[in-house]
Amino acid sequence: MHFNRPHLIVASLIFLTFFSVASASDWPKWLGPAGDNKAPEDPNFDPDLSKWNIAWKLNVGLGYSSIAVVGDRAYTMGHDSKSKETVYCLNANDGKPIWSYSYDAQLMPSLHIGGPNATPTIIGDKVITLSKDGQVICFKADKGEIVWKANILEIFAIKLPRWGFASSPFVDGNTVVFCGGKTCALALDTGKVVWTSATAYIPAGYAGAPVFVLDGKKFVASLDGKGLSILSATDGKEIVRHPFPALFDMNATTPVILDNGKRIFISCTVKSEMLGFDGTKLTSLWTTKEMRNLMNNSVFQDGMIYGISGEQQQTTNSLVSLKESDGSENWAQQSIGYAMTIGIGKTLLILTERGELITAKIDPAKYTEISRRKLLEPICWTTPTYANGKIYLRNEKGDVVVLGR
Repeated sequence: MHFNRPHLIVASLIFLTFFSVASASDWPKWLGPAGDNKAPEDPNFDPDLSKWNIAWKLNVGLGYSSIAVVGDRAYTMGHDSKSKETVYCLNANDGKPIWSYSYDAQLMPSLHIGGPNATPTIIGDKVITLSKDGQVICFKADKGEIVWKANILEIFAIKLPRWGFASSPFVDGNTVVFCGGKTCALALDTGKVVWTSATAYIPAGYAGAPVFVLDGKKFVASLDGKGLSILSATDGKEIVRHPFPALFDMNATTPVILDNGKRIFISCTVKSEMLGFDGTKLTSLWTTKEMRNLMNNSVFQDGMIYGISGEQQQTTNSLVSLKESDGSENWAQQSIGYAMTIGIGKTLLILTERGELITAKIDPAKYTEISRRKLLEPICWTTPTYANGKIYLRNEKGDVVVLGR
C-alpha cells in the first residue's frame, strides 16, 4: 500500500492535468467557453474542409438550439412538431443517445418552423435548459435526473413573446440569469427566484443576458425589442437604459462585453452601436449601418469585428469587417447570404442558411476564402460549435452533422 501510493498520486495528477487541458477545448454554453463566440486556438484545426470526414449524423427534432459539448457528451434540444420538446445528451463520438427527456411544450411556428431557440448550458455536474415557452429545467449532466424546474413566463408575469424565449442560460456564480421582457436570476442549486427586474419591456428580446464585472460591481446587459438595460446583478435594479429599436422589434444578438464592461457592442437589423459604460451611464461611441446583425453574433479579434450584415433569406448579404475602435469598414464580401459565424484561432467558420460551411481567414486586410462544403439542407440559423476536434452543425429541421478528422 505505501509503495503504491506515490504512483497513485502521480497517476491522479496526470489524469487531472489531462482533464483540465481537454476541458479547455469544450464548448459548454452559448457563444463558447469564454462567451466570446470563439473556440480556443487549436494547432490541429485544419481550415481545409475537404480533409474532414462526417463522424455522425442524427435528427433531434425541429428548432434552433445549438450544441453544447463537454468532454465526450453533446447536449441540444428539439421539438417533434406536435406537442413534445426533448433535451438530448449524446455521445460526442458517435451521436448515440446517452439520455433524453421529453415534455409538453409549444412549437410556436410563427414565420419560421418553430421549436426551441436556446442552447443548453453545462456548469459542473448540471445542465440547464430553457424551452420555447419558458420552462427552465436543471438536470444532472450524467444521467439526466431532474434537479429542479422553474417557469420564467410565470416569474415575469408577461404575455409569451411572439417567437418564444431564446435566452440561453448565463451562469453567474450561484445564480443563472434569463431575460425576455424582464430579466431574472435563479439560484443555481434550487431554481428559486433570487431577483426579478421591475420593468417589463415589451416586445421582448431574443438574446442572452451576459453578466460582467466593472470596478468590482456586477452588472447584467439585457437587450429587448426597444433598447438595452444595464441592471445590477445583485438585485436586478436598473442602472441605465439606452434606446435601441430594431426592425419589427427583433433584437436577437447577445450584447458583446469588451474591456471588462467599459464598452458594450450591440447590433440589430438597423445598425450596430458601440457604447461606453462607466458604471452609471451609457455613452454612444460610434454607430454604423455597415454591420447589421439580425441573429448572428459577430467575431471580435485583434481589434476588428467580423460578421454578417443583413436579414435572413437574402442572398445579397455581405460578410463585413469593421475596426472596433471607430466602426469604419475594412472590407465587405458581398453575396455570402445570411449565415452564422464563429472564430477558431485565425479562421472564421461560416455556416450559411443554405447549408454551406465556409472557412475564411480572419484578416483585416481582405477577405480570403479557404474552402467551402455543402453539408446540410436549408434552413440553417443555428450557430456552429467547435469542440474537442469536432465541428457540430444543425439545420432547423433538426438534422445534425458532425465533422471529425
